[in-house]
Amino acid sequence: MFYFKYIFLQVAAIISVATAIGQVRLVSGNKSSFSIVILQDSYKAAANELQDVIFRAGGVKLPIKQGSGSCANCIVLGTVKDFRDDKFIAAANLSNDGVAISVQPGKISLASKTAANISYPVTEFLKRYLKARVFDSTGVKVPAARQIVIPAVKYAYNPPFSERDVYYKSAFDDTFMRWNKVNHIWASKNSQWGNYVHTAYEFIDARKYIKSNPEYFALVKNKRITSQLCYSNKEVYAIVLANLKEKIRRSPEKKIWSFSQLDNNDICQCDLCMATDKRLETHGGPILEFVNRLAKDIPDKEISTLAYGFSLKPPPADKFRLEDNVIIVYCITQGNKGRDFSSDESFKDMRQFLTSWLKLTKKVIIWDYIVNFPNLLMPYPNFKGMAQAVNYYRRLGLRSIFLQGNIRKGGDFGDMRAYIASQLLWNPAANMNELIAEYSDYAYGPASGEVQSLVKDLTANGNKAFLNSYNAPKAFGHNMFTSDNMRAYHEKIDRALSKTSRGTPYYLNLMQIKLSFDITDMDLLKNQNQGQSRALPGSALKSKMADLEKYSTTGLLDIPVNENNRTVRDYINTSKKELDKE
Repeated sequence: MFYFKYIFLQVAAIISVATAIGQVRLVSGNKSSFSIVILQDSYKAAANELQDVIFRAGGVKLPIKQGSGSCANCIVLGTVKDFRDDKFIAAANLSNDGVAISVQPGKISLASKTAANISYPVTEFLKRYLKARVFDSTGVKVPAARQIVIPAVKYAYNPPFSERDVYYKSAFDDTFMRWNKVNHIWASKNSQWGNYVHTAYEFIDARKYIKSNPEYFALVKNKRITSQLCYSNKEVYAIVLANLKEKIRRSPEKKIWSFSQLDNNDICQCDLCMATDKRLETHGGPILEFVNRLAKDIPDKEISTLAYGFSLKPPPADKFRLEDNVIIVYCITQGNKGRDFSSDESFKDMRQFLTSWLKLTKKVIIWDYIVNFPNLLMPYPNFKGMAQAVNYYRRLGLRSIFLQGNIRKGGDFGDMRAYIASQLLWNPAANMNELIAEYSDYAYGPASGEVQSLVKDLTANGNKAFLNSYNAPKAFGHNMFTSDNMRAYHEKIDRALSKTSRGTPYYLNLMQIKLSFDITDMDLLKNQNQGQSRALPGSALKSKMADLEKYSTTGLLDIPVNENNRTVRDYINTSKKELDKE
């Protein structure tokens, strides 16, 4: 997306918090007596960003100096060790990515536990007290202010999750990651992982063995197939172990290695696998025993595997002991994503399995799906459910969360989702309505109220539906996407568009929303058409086709409509061919 610069309507706004006693006047009338003091040269990048944002907000560039924490009229950047004389920071007990902010007359102290995360207290300070934001991949937005007044406060915060991974395109932008504290589990520059997931065939060549050793592969309906390995086969284990050790030799710096099932539900039905299934009361038994053996044979590394599909259910704790160096990646594949994970009946099995896994190990990574894979543009109002799930994970004491959204361009409120997801992972107590409002103010400007109302209506109507990651629009034709509801959505979008000027970023952002509803409309019409002995009146489909063809001038045609990268252009061309056959 492309957006206007984020500014307050009142340029002369004063940024302040009035609830604290005492304050620091950092900038007044484009002047300041303050300087930025860094205690290590490695803090310079964070200091530069602090300097730049204050300059953009207040019009004054604070000098950057290297010195000690004993200074006056200064903003000091450092780690906890650098602030030994500050009793508040010393006692804050910060985690590796925790932040401490101490504001007192003449001095502002910004502290992290480690030098690697020195930007965290800086960005947190700028977000809290200068209202600076990074909403997407277009950089820092900060409101201008003639005066910047900071309250005298002592603030410390440790986020509940140590790994906060958001799988949206904008969440891979360096500035977005730094400001919104996204630290990707697998895709970060400093990832400790040697590989990803669904990795079984990274360690054995199916083409090499299928003819000579068919017993290496899953037996399904009395036939050996290559869609899954036989995880009870000792020779398979020996091959995998040897190849894993070779990969470790080549990349000794990687601490975590995944051996996990392929992406299907084919269960080996050989006698050994079936016996293990029965003994451990789960179809995941054979691969769990396989992974346990790897963990024992490679004790200096951690071995990860999936709880997914046939391996979702864990074995009973009294029948199986998971090795201490095994990590479980638990995939939230079931349930109504618009509802509360902690209480809704649709998540009953997922809750039970998760709590049972936590009896076996505390090394559990959550992999939650917050997107509809085959219908990336279809409105999917799971904002409330996402927030409730994140809070449930916090209450369980989980530390690593991966929210899988849409990594591709565009999508259903894609950048809004990335922003909201990142805020929730940093602070699960964040207010959802406020997050939607501040993003909408930024992206839709004068039409913000209409978009907020649209999201509210979608959420209310979606609460009557069952939101999963694969349903097509036709599944919601009797609740979320009734004719009356669709008409009301379109009216709100049209009112929103009327409040903005054609060609502006606000207008283009609204057109992305309109595109989502137009394609959803087309899908609903096609399904209705297929359900009749004779085609719908040509006017309905042709009218909607004409609506879609108007997007040829918007630059939105290359947006994917599904996870297979079928684009809006492809969708329109296919739809035209289908209409021509009628």
